[in-house]
Amino acid sequence: MNALIKNISRISVQAVILAITITFSSCKLTRYVPAGDKLFTGSEFVSDSIKLNKKFRQELEKIARPKPNASFLGIRYRLMLYNAIKPPKKQKGLLYKMKYKWGEAPVLLSQTRPRLTEQRSGDYLFSIGYLRPEVTGQVIEKDSLHASLRFKVNPGVRYTIRNIVYPEDSTGVHAWLKRSKAKSLLRPGQFMVLNNLSQERERIDDLLKNNGYYFFTPDMLLFRVDSLHDGKADLYLTVKNTAPRQALKPWWLGEITIYGNYRQRRDSVIQQQQGKKGRYYTVVDAQERYRTSVFEDAIVIKENQIYRKDLHTLTIERLMNLQTFSFVRTGYFPVDDSIKPKLNTRLYITPARKQSLRFEIAGNTKSNNFIGSELTVNYKNVNLLKGAEILEARISGGFDVQVGGKDQLSSTAYTVTGEIKYSVPRFIPRLGFKTGRNPYLPRTVFNPLINYIKRPDLYTLRSLGFSAGYNWKQGKMIEHTLRLINLNSIYPTDITPKFDSMLQEDVTLKAAFEKQLIIGSRYLFQYNNTFLANRKFTYAADVNFSSSGNLANLFIRANPDTPQAKKIANIPVSQFLRMQVDLRGYWKLSSLFLWANRVIGGYAWAYGNSITVPYSEQFFIGGSSSIRAFRTRTLGPGSYHTDQTVYQANESGEIKFEMNSELRYNMSKYLKIAFFVDAGNIWLRKDAPDKPGSGLNAGDFFTEFAVGSGIGFRIDASVLVLRFDFAMPLRKPWYPEGNRWVFKEINFGSKEWRKENLLLNIGIGYPF
Repeated sequence: MNALIKNISRISVQAVILAITITFSSCKLTRYVPAGDKLFTGSEFVSDSIKLNKKFRQELEKIARPKPNASFLGIRYRLMLYNAIKPPKKQKGLLYKMKYKWGEAPVLLSQTRPRLTEQRSGDYLFSIGYLRPEVTGQVIEKDSLHASLRFKVNPGVRYTIRNIVYPEDSTGVHAWLKRSKAKSLLRPGQFMVLNNLSQERERIDDLLKNNGYYFFTPDMLLFRVDSLHDGKADLYLTVKNTAPRQALKPWWLGEITIYGNYRQRRDSVIQQQQGKKGRYYTVVDAQERYRTSVFEDAIVIKENQIYRKDLHTLTIERLMNLQTFSFVRTGYFPVDDSIKPKLNTRLYITPARKQSLRFEIAGNTKSNNFIGSELTVNYKNVNLLKGAEILEARISGGFDVQVGGKDQLSSTAYTVTGEIKYSVPRFIPRLGFKTGRNPYLPRTVFNPLINYIKRPDLYTLRSLGFSAGYNWKQGKMIEHTLRLINLNSIYPTDITPKFDSMLQEDVTLKAAFEKQLIIGSRYLFQYNNTFLANRKFTYAADVNFSSSGNLANLFIRANPDTPQAKKIANIPVSQFLRMQVDLRGYWKLSSLFLWANRVIGGYAWAYGNSITVPYSEQFFIGGSSSIRAFRTRTLGPGSYHTDQTVYQANESGEIKFEMNSELRYNMSKYLKIAFFVDAGNIWLRKDAPDKPGSGLNAGDFFTEFAVGSGIGFRIDASVLVLRFDFAMPLRKPWYPEGNRWVFKEINFGSKEWRKENLLLNIGIGYPF
C-alpha cells in the first residue's frame, strides 16, 4: 500500500506538467544540445518499390531506436520542463525530481544506431515474407541543430506458399500430422509469415498433447523452406531426428495422488505420508480438510485415461476457480515397469488461508457539500464445511454531515448495513446440470441482508432482504445470475412533519415510501470479451430482469381492483416488472487512443397491487458514472424541474435512456486523459399531477435529453484507478423548447456560472 501511495503521489504531479511547460515554452529546445551534435527528431521510412501503408509504417517505426523526445500535440513538454530548470545542486528534492524524473533530457543524433535499426527492420520484413529485403538509412539535417533519420526500404518480392509437403510415413506422430492437415493454419497462396509457422507448430503440439504425446514439444517440428520458385516457396514439414523416443509415443495416466495440504517447505515429509484410497483418487491429507466430493466435481482426469493437455488445464482451472486454494501444481512420472506407457500423476494442492478478517475505513466527499466516513468489517471463510463453501459476512456503519453550501433537507445521515453471503460450489438440489468443459463450477448462493438508514430531520428506513439462487458461467465471457427467491421488506418509520409535507406534495415519492414487501425473482445475463487484448473492438452487455408479486398473486385472495389490498403481515405486496439493458463498446483506434461508448435503457412497470414501482427499484440518473454534468438524482423526470430539485436530490423514474461516449488518450504510462459527452434522461410512464412534464409522451423522447460534456484525468496505477472528471451542461431539458441548448450561457469568467454549472466528479475506476 505504501508503494501504491508513493506511485500515485508521483504520478499525480504529471497532470500539471503541461501547464508548467507552457509557462516556459519560450525556452530553447536545443539549450542542452552539445556543440557539434543535433537534437534527434525521429525516424521515417520511405520506399520507391512498394506503398508503405499506415500500419506497415507504424510497425517499422516501433522498431526504430532511439525514440525522439515525448510530445503531446506537437509540444515536447518533457524536454521543455528539463530545459526550464537549472541543474540542482542536490540530487534530491522537488527540482531534481522535476528535471530528471518528470523532465526528459534531449535525445541526440549521436545516440542513434542506424545500422541496428537497419538490421531489425530487415528481420521484421523477413518475418512477414520478404525473404531478401534491403534497408539503408541516412541522416537528414533539417538545420544546424535538428536532424532525423530516413530509412529507404527495398523489400523485394513477398513470398507466398506454393505447396505444403507432409512426411510419407503414416505411423505415430507422422500419422497425426497428416490427419490434421485439413485443420492446418497454413494454406497455399498465403504469405510466408514466420509467426504463422510458429502458430502451426503450436497447433500441432496441442493436437499431439491432447492425444497422449506428453513429452512432445513444438521445437521438435521442423519446416524446411525451398524458396527457389520465383516468389513462391515450398514447405516441408517433418519431425527432427533428435526427438527422443518417449516423445514419439502416447502415454496413459496411471495412479492419481492428491496432496490436499501441500507445502513446499515440507515436500519430502508430505510425499512420504500414506494416503486414503478413494473411488478415483488417493488423497494424502492427514487432517482431511476437504471432502472427496470437492475433488470429484473439479478434477476431470481419471486413471487409465489417455493423457490430454486440455483436461490437465481444465482440472487446474477448476480447482483454482473454487477460490479455496492458493496454489495447484501437477507432476507426471513415467512408470518403468508398465506394459502400456503410463504416467503416475500427482496433484499438489495448497489450501488458501481458511479465515480472514479485514477492516476498511473510507472517507467521502459529495458535490452537495456533504462529507462522511464509513467503517466496514469483512469476514471470509473459504472452506466452511469442508466442501469449498464460501461464507462472507460484512457489517458497516457510516455517517454523512453537511459542511457548507445551501441548507439541505437533512444535514446528517447515518447508515448501518449487515450482509451474509453463503455459496456452495454445486447446484442445490443437484439438477443433473452437466458442466462439460466449463472451467467454472456452478454455485448455489444464499444472501440475507439488513439495512438501516436514519436521517433525523426526515425519516428512518429499515429494510430486510433475502435472496437464494444460482451463479454459473459459460466459459470466460458469459455469466448467469439467477435469484429464484428475492425478498425485500421496506419499512419506513419516524416520518417527520417536514418530510411528510414533501410526501404530500410528491405523489410518486409518497407511494415509493409506503411499507412494501417485494417477493419475486431476478435474473442477470452478462457477456464480456473486453479481456481479448488483441482485438480492435471489444464489447460487453448486461441484461437485468426482475419481477415481484407474480407468485404471491396465486396464493393471496383480495380485490384485484383495489391497490395494496394484497398483504402479508399487513404489508402490501409490490407487483412490478423491471428490465434494464447496458451495452458497452470499446474501439482501439491506436496504441494511444481508445473510444469507449455505452448505451443504457431501462423500463419498470407497476401493476395490480402497486401504484408505482418501489423507490429502490426505480431508475435515477446523473452523478460520477452517469451524466456527469448533473448531480445524482437531480435530473428529470422528463422536463420537470424546480428550485428544490438540487436541494432535495430524490428524483427517480420508471423509464431510463442514457448514452455516454469517451475518447481516452494515454498521455503516459500512468496518466490518462478523456474527453467525454453524456446524454439522456429518466421519465415516468405517465405525467404525475404534481410533476408536469415528467411523463414520456410521443415525440418528447429526444427533445427532453439532457447533454453534458467535459474532460477527465485518470491516474491508472494498475491496481487502482483514480478519476477526476470535470463536466458542464450543454443542454437543460427543463428550459423552454427551442432554448434548451445552453452554449450562450457558458461563461468561465463568471463565478456564479462556475458554481452552478461546473462539477468535479471524483471516482475510483472508469465510469464504464
